[in-house]
Amino acid sequence: MTRQRSLIRNNAVTYGICLAVAATLWFLNALNKEYTTELTYPVKYGDLPAGKILVSDVPREITLEVRARGFALLRHRLATSFLPIVFNIHGDVLRGRDLLERNIEADEIRERVSAQFNSDIQILRVKPEEIRFQFSRLSTRKVPVIPDVSYTLRPQHILKREITVTPDSVTVEGPPAITDTLRALRARPLSLENLARSVTRGVSLVEIPGARPTISEVKISIEVEQSTEAKRVIPIIARNLPGNLTLRLFPPVAEITYNVGLSRYDNVLDSQFLLSVDYRQVSGTPDRLVVRVEKSPPFIDNLIVTPGQVEYLIEQK
Repeated sequence: MTRQRSLIRNNAVTYGICLAVAATLWFLNALNKEYTTELTYPVKYGDLPAGKILVSDVPREITLEVRARGFALLRHRLATSFLPIVFNIHGDVLRGRDLLERNIEADEIRERVSAQFNSDIQILRVKPEEIRFQFSRLSTRKVPVIPDVSYTLRPQHILKREITVTPDSVTVEGPPAITDTLRALRARPLSLENLARSVTRGVSLVEIPGARPTISEVKISIEVEQSTEAKRVIPIIARNLPGNLTLRLFPPVAEITYNVGLSRYDNVLDSQFLLSVDYRQVSGTPDRLVVRVEKSPPFIDNLIVTPGQVEYLIEQK
């Protein structure tokens, strides 16, 4: 039984070797045949004209119909599978005052590509059959960056100062038709929740077709600190009151409560608040006048006025 198993094992090994040799011979024979196939490569455009910007859509890849022996195709594929086809186009464009144009037809594309291939590969056809280059005069403009931030704060926390963007403005290059009408660049939306400390995030800019900013990312900083509640009593003034009348308010003052960051608690002054009522409300004969907040420090939050309405008495002077 052992001898029979050994014989079967030897036969299997011999069969495997024969199969491998046959497959190798078949593979070598296949590689020696001539094939027509398609190869697709990325395209890179170099040596662009100085002071100009490309405004036409150009292909990002090119497909070649080629004929070659299998050996040549395999060797070329292994050597260039990740390499782009390069088109250097400086000097090929026609000079104009504001626009440069140049069309490269199929024959010229094939000639340019052939120079980057081995001579044992014949290029039969290229797709696309035409590449149109169109450049515009390059114009620059410096515009502000506008952040797009949504956030929530942890209870008893407040923004220490306004949200900042660094840099706050960016130089943009592009055709005059775009840069002359460009007023700002927007940062991509940033969402932050339950903030309890200051954060800085890198945010990319929203792309504008045909325009090219000198940087692609800005830093957005949000400074957060703990807050506390504060109270003050502020007098109420009357607006739009005729000169021959006096308006008595009951009460003549209002209590305000607000949240303020600990670092600015001592910086808040009574003079930074202005509360008023509008005499023109009297024409509707209301019993009370609404108290409005005309002015308050920009760095406080959750401002509440008590009372929100006051009684009044009109007197002749």
